[in-house]
Amino acid sequence: MNPVIETRDLWRVYPSKTHTEGIPALRGINLNVQAGSFVTLKGRSGSGKTTLLNCLAGLDKPTSGSAFVLGHDLMKMSDEELTVWRREQIGLVFQSFGLLPTLSAYENRSLAKVICG
Repeated sequence: MNPVIETRDLWRVYPSKTHTEGIPALRGINLNVQAGSFVTLKGRSGSGKTTLLNCLAGLDKPTSGSAFVLGHDLMKMSDEELTVWRREQIGLVFQSFGLLPTLSAYENRSLAKVICG
Protein backbone atom coordinates (compact mmCIF):
# COMPACT_ATOMS: atom_id res chain seq x y z
CA MET A 1 0.00 0.00 0.00
CA ASN A 2 1.31 3.46 -0.93
CA PRO A 3 1.80 5.94 1.91
CA VAL A 4 -0.23 9.15 1.95
CA ILE A 5 2.81 11.02 3.28
CA GLU A 6 6.41 10.02 2.70
CA THR A 7 9.67 11.88 3.20
CA ARG A 8 13.12 10.62 2.35
CA ASP A 9 16.20 12.26 3.87
CA LEU A 10 14.33 15.58 4.11
CA TRP A 11 16.46 18.57 5.08
CA ARG A 12 15.54 22.22 5.61
CA VAL A 13 18.44 24.54 6.33
CA TYR A 14 17.73 28.22 6.91
CA PRO A 15 20.31 30.73 5.66
CA SER A 16 22.27 32.56 8.33
CA LYS A 17 24.65 35.49 8.32
CA THR A 18 26.52 34.09 11.31
CA HIS A 19 26.65 30.38 10.35
CA THR A 20 28.22 29.69 6.95
CA GLU A 21 26.40 26.36 6.54
CA GLY A 22 23.09 27.81 7.70
CA ILE A 23 20.89 26.62 10.55
CA PRO A 24 19.36 23.16 10.07
CA ALA A 25 15.72 22.88 11.13
CA LEU A 26 15.17 19.41 9.62
CA ARG A 27 17.99 16.87 9.44
CA GLY A 28 17.33 13.88 7.24
CA ILE A 29 13.69 13.20 8.16
CA ASN A 30 12.35 9.84 6.97
CA LEU A 31 8.61 9.51 7.46
CA ASN A 32 6.05 7.06 6.13
CA VAL A 33 2.37 7.59 7.00
CA GLN A 34 -0.23 5.13 5.75
CA ALA A 35 -3.88 6.02 5.08
CA GLY A 36 -6.00 5.86 8.22
CA SER A 37 -3.05 6.50 10.54
CA PHE A 38 -3.22 9.00 13.36
CA VAL A 39 0.08 10.84 13.76
CA THR A 40 1.17 13.34 16.36
CA LEU A 41 4.26 15.54 16.16
CA LYS A 42 5.73 16.17 19.55
CA GLY A 43 8.80 18.13 20.50
CA ARG A 44 10.24 21.18 22.13
CA SER A 45 9.84 24.65 20.73
CA GLY A 46 12.23 25.05 17.83
CA SER A 47 12.55 21.32 17.16
CA GLY A 48 11.22 21.55 13.57
CA LYS A 49 7.55 20.53 13.88
CA THR A 50 6.19 23.59 12.09
CA THR A 51 8.96 23.49 9.50
CA LEU A 52 8.10 19.87 8.69
CA LEU A 53 4.39 20.65 8.38
CA ASN A 54 5.13 23.69 6.19
CA CYS A 55 7.24 21.48 3.91
CA LEU A 56 4.50 18.84 3.75
CA ALA A 57 1.93 21.51 2.87
CA GLY A 58 4.11 23.00 0.14
CA LEU A 59 4.39 26.30 2.01
CA ASP A 60 8.15 25.93 2.42
CA LYS A 61 10.69 24.30 0.09
CA PRO A 62 12.99 21.70 1.65
CA THR A 63 16.69 22.23 1.07
CA SER A 64 17.15 18.61 -0.03
CA GLY A 65 15.53 15.20 0.08
CA SER A 66 12.04 14.35 -1.10
CA ALA A 67 8.50 14.85 0.11
CA PHE A 68 5.49 13.04 -1.32
CA VAL A 69 1.92 13.78 -0.25
CA LEU A 70 -1.03 11.95 -1.80
CA GLY A 71 1.30 10.75 -4.56
CA HIS A 72 2.55 14.24 -5.47
CA ASP A 73 6.28 14.95 -5.46
CA LEU A 74 6.23 18.38 -3.81
CA MET A 75 9.85 19.09 -4.73
CA LYS A 76 8.95 19.01 -8.44
CA MET A 77 5.87 21.24 -8.25
CA SER A 78 5.92 24.94 -9.11
CA ASP A 79 4.45 27.53 -6.74
CA GLU A 80 1.39 27.78 -8.97
CA GLU A 81 0.91 23.99 -8.99
CA LEU A 82 1.30 23.89 -5.21
CA THR A 83 -1.34 26.61 -4.80
CA VAL A 84 -3.87 24.67 -6.89
CA TRP A 85 -2.95 21.41 -5.12
CA ARG A 86 -3.43 22.96 -1.66
CA ARG A 87 -6.75 24.46 -2.71
CA GLU A 88 -8.13 21.28 -4.29
CA GLN A 89 -6.46 18.35 -2.51
CA ILE A 90 -5.64 19.24 1.08
CA GLY A 91 -6.87 21.52 3.85
CA LEU A 92 -4.91 23.64 6.28
CA VAL A 93 -6.00 24.96 9.64
CA PHE A 94 -3.46 27.33 11.13
CA GLN A 95 -2.80 27.28 14.84
CA SER A 96 -3.24 30.90 15.80
CA PHE A 97 -4.08 33.09 12.83
CA GLY A 98 -5.99 33.21 9.59
CA LEU A 99 -9.44 32.72 11.14
CA LEU A 100 -12.08 35.38 11.70
CA PRO A 101 -12.81 35.34 15.43
CA THR A 102 -16.45 36.38 15.00
CA LEU A 103 -17.20 33.31 12.86
CA SER A 104 -17.56 29.69 13.94
CA ALA A 105 -15.12 27.04 12.67
CA TYR A 106 -17.76 25.93 10.14
CA GLU A 107 -18.32 29.50 8.96
CA ASN A 108 -14.55 30.11 8.61
CA ARG A 109 -14.26 26.92 6.56
CA SER A 110 -17.23 27.87 4.39
CA LEU A 111 -15.77 31.34 3.82
CA ALA A 112 -12.56 29.80 2.47
CA LYS A 113 -14.58 27.68 0.08
CA VAL A 114 -16.49 30.73 -1.18
CA ILE A 115 -13.30 32.77 -1.67
CA CYS A 116 -11.30 29.97 -3.33
CA GLY A 117 -14.15 28.58 -5.39
